[in-house]
Amino acid sequence: MYTNRRIACIRIPVPTGDPAPGAEARAALAGALLGAAPRVIAVREYPCAFWADAAGMELLGGDEAVARRLARAAEAAGFAARVGIADSCIAAAAATRERTHATRVVPRGRDAQYLLRRSLSLLPIEPSLRGALYLLGLRTCGDLAALPPAEIELRLGDEGLRAWRLAQGRDDRWPFRPPAPGTAEAEAEFEPPVDSAEPLRFVLPGLIASVTAQLAARQRIPARLRLTLRVPDAADDDREVRPARPTADPRVLADLCRRAVEDRAPAGPLCSVRLVAEEDGVARADQLDAFAAPAPDPGALHAALLPVFARWGDGALSTAVRHGAHLPGEHAGWAAHGSAGIGAFTAAAPAPDPPVAGSGFRNVLPLCLRRLTEPLSLTVRQDAEGRPAGVDGAALANALPDGGMGTYPPRLWKTRAEGPERVSGGWWARAEAREYWRLESEEGWLGLVYRDAATGLWYLEGWFD
Repeated sequence: MYTNRRIACIRIPVPTGDPAPGAEARAALAGALLGAAPRVIAVREYPCAFWADAAGMELLGGDEAVARRLARAAEAAGFAARVGIADSCIAAAAATRERTHATRVVPRGRDAQYLLRRSLSLLPIEPSLRGALYLLGLRTCGDLAALPPAEIELRLGDEGLRAWRLAQGRDDRWPFRPPAPGTAEAEAEFEPPVDSAEPLRFVLPGLIASVTAQLAARQRIPARLRLTLRVPDAADDDREVRPARPTADPRVLADLCRRAVEDRAPAGPLCSVRLVAEEDGVARADQLDAFAAPAPDPGALHAALLPVFARWGDGALSTAVRHGAHLPGEHAGWAAHGSAGIGAFTAAAPAPDPPVAGSGFRNVLPLCLRRLTEPLSLTVRQDAEGRPAGVDGAALANALPDGGMGTYPPRLWKTRAEGPERVSGGWWARAEAREYWRLESEEGWLGLVYRDAATGLWYLEGWFD
């Protein structure tokens, strides 16, 4: 057990007859409270109350300032909360029962004196024991604390002795594990456990804000995080969160944490989630190399691309992958990376331009084939040898939006053709037999077409630019 501990109790009064807040509402409240305290755990005996670790808050203005911050955080989440801070759980919970104050701080070492006048109804004891105490004429914690412990144990047993200790502010309950020295961490607990990861959407921003604030006090920023999902009666599910470079941008860290959660489903209902800074770095600008090409900042690029990923999905950042398939149109494809590929994208160096045959100039670029997602049917006039001699461009003039085929001729045009290149086979999937031709219009438009040998129909597969 570590010393100098202080605990806060945040209670949401629920009028009699009104339904208790749902799981998402409690998760939203826990996420808001994490902005004011590093660890927040639901009170098991009362689902509309939370414990918050209030130790070591001197730099934030002391207990009074922390209590006000917790109350404002709950108000921002849409709840009118009562906040109590004390050395023990019993005194902090009793402080939330004061109707004249929204926040109440019990001075250090004064829990026993504070509880003297408090009703015995505040003690978490069995109703039968409470009835026995009332029959003895005891009404306040002070009445019970004044009795000799030997007499209490003789008359009421171990449960009575435990109630006597609680009445004196000697509460052995402590919901938090001792923090590791120098570790920035934040934790939230769900009571009862939640069946889906949806409530994490409300809790993760608070966890991130708490961890980054703890690191900022030491002028550090996260470099690698560990996100731990806890399931009852199961081992901890640890997931690594590593940005491309150290960053404190909450949008970037939230996106990476979301991806870590979605990577695989939890083994069962979640009872708590914990975020720990495993490694940290210094927030500083990189020294630029005057002789190297500038590279984008991974953190800034990640933040800038978040709206793009939200609109278009992970396919917004993709790389070409060679498959080595039978047909030319299936030789390559696109592999979606999303924000997980930003680090590799910023670290990649551009490949040198390949030499262009027949050219002595360095700035001559090779042609790139813009392959269509699906080939488009084409009307082709053939000469006596079966070579494409003319193409009807009217049918394809508006095939793609915004003139997507470059300077494609919008009319019937003559062509110069190079080919054919015959491809056949593929019996293991679907038999194909094609003749590929490269076409050039009088205006210089270059395209790739093929004739299906089975049907005799012509198709446009793409164009060069």
